[in-house]
Amino acid sequence: MKGVRGILLLVPLVLALYALLAQGPPLIWAEPVQAPPSGLQEVYNRAHPAALRVEGPEGGRGTGFFYAPGLVLTAYHVVAEGEGYTLLLANRARARAEVLGFHEPLDLAILRTEAAAPATLPLETARPLRVGEPLLHIGNGRGQFIAPRFGRVTRLEASPSPFLPQGLVETSLPLAPGDSGGPVLDAQGRVVGVAVAIGQTEEGFRSFFTPLLGRAAVLAGLERGERTYWPYLGLRGPRALTPDLARELGLPPGGVAVGEVVPGGAAHRAGLRGFEAGGVPDVILEVDGTPVNTFEELLAEVRRRQVGDRVLLTVRRGAEVFRVGVELAPFPGR
Repeated sequence: MKGVRGILLLVPLVLALYALLAQGPPLIWAEPVQAPPSGLQEVYNRAHPAALRVEGPEGGRGTGFFYAPGLVLTAYHVVAEGEGYTLLLANRARARAEVLGFHEPLDLAILRTEAAAPATLPLETARPLRVGEPLLHIGNGRGQFIAPRFGRVTRLEASPSPFLPQGLVETSLPLAPGDSGGPVLDAQGRVVGVAVAIGQTEEGFRSFFTPLLGRAAVLAGLERGERTYWPYLGLRGPRALTPDLARELGLPPGGVAVGEVVPGGAAHRAGLRGFEAGGVPDVILEVDGTPVNTFEELLAEVRRRQVGDRVLLTVRRGAEVFRVGVELAPFPGR
């Protein structure tokens, strides 16, 4: 997808996991003005009792919704840190919830609660979406509680960043931090996806959701408690070895300096060295023979694999270049 200048996961700004800004002038976040498409206000009136706010110890983290008694669907990044959460229901009652299952690559998670659901929303996992069709989102952005947002599908199979799930649906829904995990509904009142990100593109402000099309089996697995992680090397702050950084380190330019090697992670077990070891860090030149020169390129190559897969890294350590096998794993501590 071309022209994406900034992407932000939709948790509140102080909790945002990723903010990806391209080089260039500062972004001006221009949100579209939306009028309610015909019929969607009535969909909201029927559907909003099923929506809720997900809260952690620090306050509101995002949005979720009941799709079955005792089961709440939300975005994984809303509940990625910890296990116990509080739900603020549409009737203002509070209830405890725990993570039942999640799929990090799709940014989906299911919470289990003993609270009675004021309503439930049907999931649409079989009907393909069409560009231009109207959508409703219900969420907690801008300090509002389970408020409606109206928009349209602008693009299918959007992959705006390697930091996000691939194959998202791009929309004109005017979402904001706090809306993550909220339901995206069609004109029939069925949930077609879960909101995960916002971004500024060449076409203007856009929001993105994980579609539920073809994901019935994934959701059934989450209900059984399945937990699927992205694969990680276990690095913090890897940096492209630009000419300036290369001169500073006394190395040829090219590749990705590993940054900090997280204890217990895949890179740590493979013996890679980062800035924390003192001296010049290792530089990753290739992943299974594919050259990588930016963090995004390195991440994209890793995320083409699965947890447990082995990759062969070509690494520069000072004047030496060698290859080392690494078994990919969840990020340490998750």
